[in-house]
Amino acid sequence: MKRIIFILCCLWHVCVVYGQDSARIFVKVRVQKEAVLLRWAVSTPLAWKQTNRSGFRLERYTVVRDGELLEKPEKVVLGDGIIKAKPLEAWLPFLESNDNAGIIAQALYGEDFQLTGEDAQGFARIVNLAQELEQRFTFSLYAADQDFEMACMAGWGWRDMTVKKGERYLYRVVPEDNAHLLSGSVYTSLEEFRRLPRPLGLEGIWNDGAVMLSWNYDALSGFYNSYYIEKSTDGKVFRRLAGRPVSNLNDGDRTTSGRIVYLDSLADNSQVYYYRVRGINTFGEIGPPSDTISGHGIRVLPYVPVIRRAAVDEEGFLDVVWEFDSLGNELIEGFELRRSDKAEGRYETVMKGIKPGVRGLKYDGLESSNYFVIAAVPFEGEVRMSYPVLVQPLDTVPPATPQGLAGSIDSLGNAVLVWKRNGESDLLGYKVLRANLRGEEPYALTDRVWTDTVYTDRVELDNLNRSVFYYVVALDKRYNHSPLSGCLELRKPDVIPPLSPLIDGYQVTPQGIEIHWVASPDEDVAEHQLFRRKAGRDTADVLIASFPGNAADRYVDTAVEADGRYTYSVFAVDSGALRSLPTPSVTVYASRIKFGTAVIDRFDAVVDKVNLLVKLTWSANLSGVKSYEIYRSENALPMTLWKILPGWQQEVTDTDIAVGMKYEYMLRALFEKGGNSQIKRLVIQ
Repeated sequence: MKRIIFILCCLWHVCVVYGQDSARIFVKVRVQKEAVLLRWAVSTPLAWKQTNRSGFRLERYTVVRDGELLEKPEKVVLGDGIIKAKPLEAWLPFLESNDNAGIIAQALYGEDFQLTGEDAQGFARIVNLAQELEQRFTFSLYAADQDFEMACMAGWGWRDMTVKKGERYLYRVVPEDNAHLLSGSVYTSLEEFRRLPRPLGLEGIWNDGAVMLSWNYDALSGFYNSYYIEKSTDGKVFRRLAGRPVSNLNDGDRTTSGRIVYLDSLADNSQVYYYRVRGINTFGEIGPPSDTISGHGIRVLPYVPVIRRAAVDEEGFLDVVWEFDSLGNELIEGFELRRSDKAEGRYETVMKGIKPGVRGLKYDGLESSNYFVIAAVPFEGEVRMSYPVLVQPLDTVPPATPQGLAGSIDSLGNAVLVWKRNGESDLLGYKVLRANLRGEEPYALTDRVWTDTVYTDRVELDNLNRSVFYYVVALDKRYNHSPLSGCLELRKPDVIPPLSPLIDGYQVTPQGIEIHWVASPDEDVAEHQLFRRKAGRDTADVLIASFPGNAADRYVDTAVEADGRYTYSVFAVDSGALRSLPTPSVTVYASRIKFGTAVIDRFDAVVDKVNLLVKLTWSANLSGVKSYEIYRSENALPMTLWKILPGWQQEVTDTDIAVGMKYEYMLRALFEKGGNSQIKRLVIQ
């Protein structure tokens, strides 16, 4: 396999290789208002040599007419059968005036293929001592790309003027007498006519006696293979620059920016020049001009200041001395002192109007870290700046203590801290510290300086520490540390239930069942809850009493029946509504309970369905009543203690009712000397 050649500016941008088995014909089309232009080429030098002798056959098939697909396409052979290069005599009139004609004719008919003058210098760099057949092939295709008329004379192009509107055509370029060469085809119609686009992104960099023009090549590479550059001194009359059109000779290098660059000389820096470019396509069409840019040459200041000394004196001022060739004094307005926080940062002018003859100054606006340059400002052209120097005055004063530290911890353990930003100009950032216990030495949460005033931490919730403690320290650019901020204590969300209380005994008395328990020792216990369940089917635990905190440790259950069997359990609930784990319950048989014979005479209810309330009233000819207990049930739910009323009260109103619900009430009297009356029941709908 012989070496691969890149046809850098060829129409199809393909690699050209030897090897007849892979050879084929590529076809490109351009639709004009009343014609279809075709351009084709073979892919290998050997196929190029063979087809130059045998030629091509151009077939056109009419496939669609007036929007209807033809049952049988209409075939026409264009160009009287065989299309091939014109004889040498036909090329002679063009050789003196057309370089492209000379290149193609030399490639087709010359005994030796050698270029001289300007062509030899430009093209020889591209192929770099390639073999003669490769040279003929490469150069001829490039020249044909620049001149469509010459491509047609060489048998590589055709202008079809017999096309009609409303018809669509399939064109086939078939090799004559070459069965191994794959034919090429293209499908088009006059309706596909599009105007050529304007070149994009023309820019200019103006220098001393020259301008570097550049524009976007890749964006329109499918339309144009080269460009003409036009120049004007008044912005109205433009003249094309002499020489060949400009092409991108780096088209195979995909690491470039996709722009084409051209350097033009300027005769007079004071003259304003105007530039625009026009693209040229493979078919010789010249597109519309790009946007116009204008400018003039800029005289470059040949001298650059050099800082020789930059130090901080005893008074804390910058003392800077620089050198600058005295020949440049007449070329500059003066000097400027410029400062930046970074060597590669943006430099701002801190002193200006320094006279051209001055070579030293003092400056009193130093920060903790400074980069300085001396800028020479010319009357014309760009500013010339010295190399930057670093100046750092001595600084032992730490930043102020951070203020306003606040935060919170969510239920997932994400702690968010915020604080006020310090006002020091040399502030570098902050360090965030944490301690798990009050008074413990805090440790830094990150090994780098934190520049924001918001910090997010992750806290473990499933341990015994109820709080975490945070601090913030400020640092300046000299790494001076401020004192610790005030301690911020953040309470963790409660995810650990309290320790369970334990029933440690009971006693059956004539008044009821007395339950004893050991309360939960946790500090954040909000209440203890005592539950009871009566033996039997479909019974559930019923809350019969609750006690704030963890001070209570016993309760007498008087709402029981003699000879009944009851199971008791007790739970602790903390301030976060977390409930302790179950512990062994206690089952008690109420065999010793004896109830009195006292009876409540009447227990009635008045239902107000308009205002949704129930008024309960009762009467009893009893003495020594300490209190009344009322139990309540809703829709067959377990009965629970609802109200405890003083012995003198004989009515109460239930306002927590709803339409369509069933309510059951149970009333009994408790006596000052112990014991209780029989239970009176009432059901309302």
